[in-house]
Amino acid sequence: MLQVKNSNEPIRRSFIIAVLFLLCLTACEKKDPYVNPGDTPDPQWKITVDTTDMTASMTAIVKVAFAQSEGTLAAFMGNDCCGIAQYIEGLYWLYLSPATNAKDVQLKFYSPNLKRIFVAKETFPFVNDGLQGTVSKPFTPEWDVAQ
Repeated sequence: MLQVKNSNEPIRRSFIIAVLFLLCLTACEKKDPYVNPGDTPDPQWKITVDTTDMTASMTAIVKVAFAQSEGTLAAFMGNDCCGIAQYIEGLYWLYLSPATNAKDVQLKFYSPNLKRIFVAKETFPFVNDGLQGTVSKPFTPEWDVAQ
């Protein structure tokens, strides 16, 4: 008896493999804080000090995966907010005044579209009349998810 090979078999096998692959991707999807929006409301940070005898400035770019560029960038020394940046044409312009005896500055970024707060992975020391970043080479911190 003569057997006829089904010419559609490779196509059918490829289709089944593709469907199984897509099902696995959907079932194995991990919760990524950069993709899945949170529920943190805008923190409405306010500068808690008003000292002008010592200041520093920063020019920065915020790059957070899936976040819109425009959000709120603030600097903290200890628990005190010592500066809130202005967002102008893709750059954040930040002026700092030391708030406490803390020596290090911690940056926080609130993303309104992700509804999450991000904290810079590294702090930097406050230096009177110091400058972090320039227009041609802006400071670009790396971020961790805080909330």
